[in-house]
Amino acid sequence: MQRRSDIGLKWLAYLVLALLASGCTATSFLKEGDTFYRKTIIDFETQGRVGRKKSIRRDLETYIVPKPNKRFLGMRPGVWFYYIAGTPKKERGLKSFIRNKLGTPPVLMKDVDPENTARQLAIRLNNEGYFKSTVASSVKTRGKNSDVIYTVQLTKPFLLREIRYPKGRDSTYAVVLRTLSEKSLLKPKQRYQLDLLKAEQERIEEVVENFGFYYFDDRYLIFEADSTVGNHQVDLDLKLEKGLPRRVRKIFRINEVKVYPNYTLSYDTLLKKTEVEVTRVDSFTYIDDAHFFKPRAITKVINIKEGNVYTRKAQEYTQSHLMALGTFKFVSIKFEEDTAQAPLLNASIYLTPLKKKSIRFEVQAVSKSNNFAGPGISLAFTNRNFFKGAELFQLKLSSSYEVQLTRKVENPLNSFELGLESSLTVPRFMTPFNVDYTSVKYIPKTEFKVGFNLQNRVGYFRLNSFNVGYGYIWRETTHRTHELYPVDVNFVRTDKKSDEFNDLLLGNPTLESSFENQFIIGTRYSFTLNTQLKEDLVTRFQSNKIKEHNFYFNGNVDLAGNVIHAIQSVGKNEENDPKEVFGSPYSQFIRGDVDFRYYWQTHEHHRIAARIIVGTGYAFGNSSTLPYIKQFSIGGSNSIRAFPARSIGPGTYNIREDSLYNSGTMFIDQRADIKLEGNLEFRFDMIKSLKGAVFVDAGNIWLIRNDDQRPGGKFEWNQFMKELAVGTGFGLRFDFSFFVLRADLAFPLRKPYLIDRNPWVFDEIDFSDSTWRKENLVLNIAIGYPF
Repeated sequence: MQRRSDIGLKWLAYLVLALLASGCTATSFLKEGDTFYRKTIIDFETQGRVGRKKSIRRDLETYIVPKPNKRFLGMRPGVWFYYIAGTPKKERGLKSFIRNKLGTPPVLMKDVDPENTARQLAIRLNNEGYFKSTVASSVKTRGKNSDVIYTVQLTKPFLLREIRYPKGRDSTYAVVLRTLSEKSLLKPKQRYQLDLLKAEQERIEEVVENFGFYYFDDRYLIFEADSTVGNHQVDLDLKLEKGLPRRVRKIFRINEVKVYPNYTLSYDTLLKKTEVEVTRVDSFTYIDDAHFFKPRAITKVINIKEGNVYTRKAQEYTQSHLMALGTFKFVSIKFEEDTAQAPLLNASIYLTPLKKKSIRFEVQAVSKSNNFAGPGISLAFTNRNFFKGAELFQLKLSSSYEVQLTRKVENPLNSFELGLESSLTVPRFMTPFNVDYTSVKYIPKTEFKVGFNLQNRVGYFRLNSFNVGYGYIWRETTHRTHELYPVDVNFVRTDKKSDEFNDLLLGNPTLESSFENQFIIGTRYSFTLNTQLKEDLVTRFQSNKIKEHNFYFNGNVDLAGNVIHAIQSVGKNEENDPKEVFGSPYSQFIRGDVDFRYYWQTHEHHRIAARIIVGTGYAFGNSSTLPYIKQFSIGGSNSIRAFPARSIGPGTYNIREDSLYNSGTMFIDQRADIKLEGNLEFRFDMIKSLKGAVFVDAGNIWLIRNDDQRPGGKFEWNQFMKELAVGTGFGLRFDFSFFVLRADLAFPLRKPYLIDRNPWVFDEIDFSDSTWRKENLVLNIAIGYPF
């Protein structure tokens, strides 16, 4: 009877799902004669051999409007939510939330104009060099769904044969024009692209303005294209518009620079009615009654200077520098021609400050990568002009109580954490020697940090960490950022150890060494490359296109104890020489890691994200093992999601086989010296802010030295690929732009600790088995994307 009951419940569940799916198609809500605009089909009929059809199709799709409603498994859940919510009577409430947040208005065939869209697509093809291409449209309707078919008669693209620039016979522009072709964006044998021509015009405008021609504009540049030269080629002639205004031909210099550091919209009227305090700072006229800032802290980062030739570069750098101070809400630079002394420009720089001081209080639901969750509070005080030099001072107090939800024991781990951190960021290099950074777009920063963190693992230990740091942060380009901390000091102290934890340390010397009270005195450097940030002219003019490929790279190097060890070793040859600082030992190690990510935008609503992390650390000299806070761990919501955080490895070691672990008295966290991790995720849009993902994660950690307490944990070159943990799963993301709530359900595919049999566990997967679900399914709830 029980078996028949189970079968009946299954068929009932299938029936409910089928009925739900039928309703989610939303076709029952349509009026008579209406049909859904289901999809667009683009068919190519080529004349000769034409490549890039996949890219052309993707490009044309971006110009087709409106877009059909998103579908999931043939359903339109967004439209279904929109209809069932009806018309809410209130702006807030459940119905309003369903209609506006989950629902999307239906896109019907009557909302589409295929003929007009076909004309726009033909224009786009001609702008991309596929001259004489045509597009015809047709509609195919079946039931309540209509498809629009665009048939493209695609010709071979025209390529650039010769690009001719003005010869520079005009003495005004002679010097400028001779340099134009050197860094041209246009090259022979390149496909004709209107966007690229516009980008070249913009580039030339910038070049000319950087010679001092303030009034020059790209509308004075005209490209004439000759496509009659044969063999699908085009000759381009760049010409200057005839009859240019006289001032366009003049080189302007800067006459006076006025700085208003406390400007508001109401300040204009104030300037006209009352006398304000004017200070002469070097070559700047500084106008400020409030005395909020030290004048030279502002004027030092301004590139527009009296007597210099006007350049757009100086204007852009000034804008960038002033905004980078982090003190101003708006920066506006205006130029006026000095008609009495032409060709001169008077510059006025209007700065609207942010609020100097602010306090922020937050109540949080904390979810960490180690699967700890619980309530948290934080209080942050910010002063954006601490010493009147645009210094940023922050003081943050945070506290949280967390419990590890994934442990299947009677007494799960719980933790109390308290942190206090203060930082002072100065918008310049603070060094014994002067560093001139006016020639770079981004100003550097010097940061001072002092912090304290207390972590109390109830029933185990209390870990106190004190940190003092001093370093530099500077951006080389939009894509490249550097961080160098020549001084980075940590003091780690562990106390209030429980008897169980002491017994664990006594039986594991390696673990005991990593938890000893110690100083970490070192230097660290970090480099970040992120191509997702836009900076070049071509990207700006092709902003309507999807950038298919993006990369992110972060590399870190951490050195500790070497300098102080060298100082202490001078003149001392005995092995038992003291190697302590203020009565505590110091760590000596080298540690490095890289994080590389690749993002492939395969479609407007589809994306493939991949990540690989490689890290290693080696303790030597005064240390036998890396400090606990510097070791690597793996697993959890931002790592291998099919395994609880820090529960994998090292190597084939399995902490689950320890009897203390099953009793709840075992310290679960596993850390080691080497880490290898890879992640692959396919992300797709579902409805509005709801997105989905399918992922595969793999990786492990290893030891450099043998540890008798963790057999199988040492790294071996011929074995490590066979010791990778692998997991997969499905995730949902509620992406509200400013906030992303993520839920990932994962399960293991490969368990590296199954050394007595095949570690691949495909044959064990059984979602209908409650025991399998309990032992293998891991639900990760977190904030933000995993990478």
